[in-house]
Amino acid sequence: MAKDVKSKVKKMICPACGVEMNYHADKIDYTAALTHPDKMDPDLGGMLEEVHTCPKCGGTEVRMAI
Repeated sequence: MAKDVKSKVKKMICPACGVEMNYHADKIDYTAALTHPDKMDPDLGGMLEEVHTCPKCGGTEVRMAI
């Protein structure tokens, strides 16, 4: 994710402990066509998602990328 776009993304809060999570990567969910066909990017063949981890409890969360 580009730095200017990343800085505009809403911070993710860990649902387990309430700490701000760290953004780690974008990934393509290729099963998106099955679960969310309207969200699928035809150029990628899936849905782009952000992966975040919690520095306190180690939890991992994924959400749809902007």
